[in-house]
Amino acid sequence: MTSRTIYYVAQSLDGFIADREGSLDWLLDFGFDDFQQQYDDFFAGVGAIVMGAGTYHWLAEHSEQWGYAATPTWVVTHGDLPAIDGADFRRSDDAEAALLEARAVAGELDTWVVGGGILAAALLDARLIDRLQVTTMPVTLGAGTPVLPHAAASIPWHLESVRPLGSAGAVESIYRARSS
Repeated sequence: MTSRTIYYVAQSLDGFIADREGSLDWLLDFGFDDFQQQYDDFFAGVGAIVMGAGTYHWLAEHSEQWGYAATPTWVVTHGDLPAIDGADFRRSDDAEAALLEARAVAGELDTWVVGGGILAAALLDARLIDRLQVTTMPVTLGAGTPVLPHAAASIPWHLESVRPLGSAGAVESIYRARSS
């Protein structure tokens, strides 16, 4: 198995990962039962995580404890971070350096870029994302946080698979960068 950097994310039909207020309630309304096995299978292959400060702060506000077990996590930020019980995280103000450190720690396992469309777009522009694993939920939000805001790079992708998930009408699409 070759280690990959994966932007694994859920989006609305119109391409948003959070609504106008930055809320994920629209996504949480779908529940987790239909998606738990797919998530568990994905997470079993993850050796490190890179996330933006917005995602980390959202987790700090909405979670009583860290949801990523002992998986080493790099949080890209220039600011301070609140503690979350059980979190094993490192702070970095350089997205590319954080990702390269995370990849080294992940070894043969994958590195997951969590949430943070701005972070994902920056890493995509640097051509550091190998795979997009996008679950599209059957809802439109009209506005919000785009799945890849401000991505400037034009990168050709190869569709590896598409499959329905659960009974709600969600669809998972997996793309590999053609240069990978």
